[in-house]
Amino acid sequence: CSSDLTEFVEVADAHSLIRRIVDAAEIDTVVDTRLVLDPLITTPKRAHENNVIGTMNILTACSGPDSPVRKLVVRSSTRYYGVHQDDPAFFTEEMRRPHPPKNLLDKDVCEVEDALRTFRDRHPEKIVTVLRFATEIGPDVRSAWQRYLSAPVIPTILGFDPRIQFIHEDDMAHCLEHAVRFDLDGIYNCAADGVLALSEVAGLLGTPTAPVLPPVGTEAAMALMQRAGVPVHPDLERTLRFGKAVDNRRYKATGFRFTHTTRETLLALRKHLKLAPL
Repeated sequence: CSSDLTEFVEVADAHSLIRRIVDAAEIDTVVDTRLVLDPLITTPKRAHENNVIGTMNILTACSGPDSPVRKLVVRSSTRYYGVHQDDPAFFTEEMRRPHPPKNLLDKDVCEVEDALRTFRDRHPEKIVTVLRFATEIGPDVRSAWQRYLSAPVIPTILGFDPRIQFIHEDDMAHCLEHAVRFDLDGIYNCAADGVLALSEVAGLLGTPTAPVLPPVGTEAAMALMQRAGVPVHPDLERTLRFGKAVDNRRYKATGFRFTHTTRETLLALRKHLKLAPL
């Protein structure tokens, strides 16, 4: 949009302030991308306030009989499904999490989606689009996964070669745009086509792997290595052990096309890592 058609307003997530802006500007579509799920960005307590309390305030601001809001698009995460040894080959949107969440960030995702489910039931006249994004990768991403993949040597768990699936940061933006342009009520997995073993990921990046993480006491070993300067966060432990993949066919059935496969996403990252020092 040109500058004369766009107005930027910075405001806290108190529902009364958001409601005043929504009503005054007669906003009919709200896109909520505030979800913070990376341990490098914030603490679990502050993440909970942003993710759960903030979402409740957004939903309150979008409700009411006189609310102009017709559509709500929310960024969620495939962390909703969790990571366990008995996971299916691909998670579909109809599947619920097979085990209760123990990780605080995973709990946030489940609480956010529970709130969205209640909101949809109370407001069947509104369109609620929930996009469950896979782990994003790209030049502008700052995350535990990006640091891990950018290391000169990728540490792995001895005896494990998990399945990995990503989404390019540009495709995340395209997914959100597609949901705004079209009325897509419901939940959709947003992940790139293709799943790779971690060894294949390292091969595409041209980075050697080192199976230095023990299969027992892995999180403790990762915490020690992280304190020693190795970019491997304990939050990655279960994915580095079991991996995870989701089925993206439902979103593609709406007419959306991903511009990067998982393989192409990693090749783009490799190119960025080579050019970044220059």
